[in-house]
Amino acid sequence: MEPATAICFLITLIAGIVCYGLFINRGVGLPILGYDIAPAERVMQGEVPYRDFIYNYTPGVLWLNAALMRVFGTRLITINAGLFVFKLATLIALYQAARRLTTPRAALIPVALALSWVGYRVVLRPYPAQYSMLFVILGLIFLLNYDKTEKVRWLSLCGAAVGVVFLFKQNVGLLLIVLVTAGVFAREMLVRSDLPEWRDRAIVGLKRASFSLIGFVVIATALIVYLVREEALRAMLEHFLSLADEYGEKRAVMLPRVTLLFPVAIGSLVTVTCAVIALRKAPRLFELFVAFAIALGAIVLLIPGRGYAIKESATASISYLPPVLLMAVFARIGWTFNKARRSAQQRSLWWRRTAPALMVALFAFGAYSEVYPRADYAHLVRILPLTFLLLFLAAGETNHLLTAHFRDRLQSPRRAALMCVGAPLLLLFAVGIKDAWQPRVDSSLRFVEQTPLSLERARGIIVGRKQAGFIEHLAATIEANSSPDDCIFSFAPHGTAFYFLSARRNPTRLVWWRSAGIKSADRENLLEKIERGVPKLVLVAEGFHNDRVIAYLGARYNHIETVGNLKVYDRTH
Repeated sequence: MEPATAICFLITLIAGIVCYGLFINRGVGLPILGYDIAPAERVMQGEVPYRDFIYNYTPGVLWLNAALMRVFGTRLITINAGLFVFKLATLIALYQAARRLTTPRAALIPVALALSWVGYRVVLRPYPAQYSMLFVILGLIFLLNYDKTEKVRWLSLCGAAVGVVFLFKQNVGLLLIVLVTAGVFAREMLVRSDLPEWRDRAIVGLKRASFSLIGFVVIATALIVYLVREEALRAMLEHFLSLADEYGEKRAVMLPRVTLLFPVAIGSLVTVTCAVIALRKAPRLFELFVAFAIALGAIVLLIPGRGYAIKESATASISYLPPVLLMAVFARIGWTFNKARRSAQQRSLWWRRTAPALMVALFAFGAYSEVYPRADYAHLVRILPLTFLLLFLAAGETNHLLTAHFRDRLQSPRRAALMCVGAPLLLLFAVGIKDAWQPRVDSSLRFVEQTPLSLERARGIIVGRKQAGFIEHLAATIEANSSPDDCIFSFAPHGTAFYFLSARRNPTRLVWWRSAGIKSADRENLLEKIERGVPKLVLVAEGFHNDRVIAYLGARYNHIETVGNLKVYDRTH
């Protein structure tokens, strides 16, 4: 490894260890703990997803965390440590992908952007995408390797990596394997200038694309064999169909209102206009103006309590960044192809110039399917690494165009171009600091999580004082009024974390009461169990409305305590 590459790799490694390591024991996301970790414990105890309980994703995250807890202990820090390793490996993979497309030093730019957007609230929440992103980027690296070497083993590895993505998040894996197959086929149709007949090129394309499909099928088949053996395949397919229907109709979260973009749009328009005027009327002041605009934007974004409209608009703009960037890149690729499609030699040359951006765009598009149909901030942050890589490539091409444009106007065209393309990247970095880092520290720059938890399964975890009081109080109430052999049920999502934290069993197939895709028969089964008093304790959020539940609780349970916004009901007999 060359010295420059080794140094940049070490910078990435150390930065990742420091940034992610700060949060390895900070924060608890109670709803997601109940959704992903409590079911993982059920898997560890021999239950099977879909057959014994309902789960909305393919079971990769459950298998992984069940294995970690079996080896390293049933504690929250075990999950966080495993996720820390995945986040660090994903950052290194992002650097390696960027390094294949540019210089080692320039590859640090998407790394820095990824670390500025370190996470959402609790950084190490065990969402499936937190694990699958590593394999998304590995699949991209393998495809880039194939394009460079034409060795089909890279296609098989790419397909296998996408297959692992499928194990964590089914929709992302399926879309990616379609995109990879189409990309490989298109490549062979374009670069095989030695085969004049399109039928011959198509046959070669199909053969090559089949290697990626084989890698995917090997991994997917392992899942299918497991589900068939455990008599859970039909239940999974039926649930996923119900899930897709309900998400499409009721659960979509739209992008922020377009009107929220106006402050950023107006500010950008004014800045660009002033920059053009400076370039034409006072070119010596152009670089000074760009530096001033960057500094002013960063100040407005980062100083607390100022420029709220701009800050809100900047955050909303990031939600639109992936789809707008993808459309722009695909449009640019289509336009350049239209100009180069006249001869086989032009098409081959076009591919060599365009292939890296196209491959990154395909994988960024596949990763973006993680967001749909819930385009909220929490989902957005998890898919940004490949968006940053694609943005970096677009910035590089823009830099070349601006350098040529400035050559006859400025004394330092290259430096001016770098400042112009660097401005939005630096402001994107500032927005990440504002949204992902500032909320985690107080006015004294201390982490907001300062209170350690004393629960055995959460030992070593530090949370905010208010959350610590809620967790300790509710856990004490559950442990005082039930035994480890007892069942409890929580209608509130954040209460489901206590299946894990208090080591109590969930007697139903439901992970969350209001999770998508649940059939009425499963809810009826739960209501019958409450009517019969099967759960020893029932947790209900204040303001919860369901006449049958309220009636059954009144007939069979006593309200013994309210902790935070959760009412705790104990079975009377």
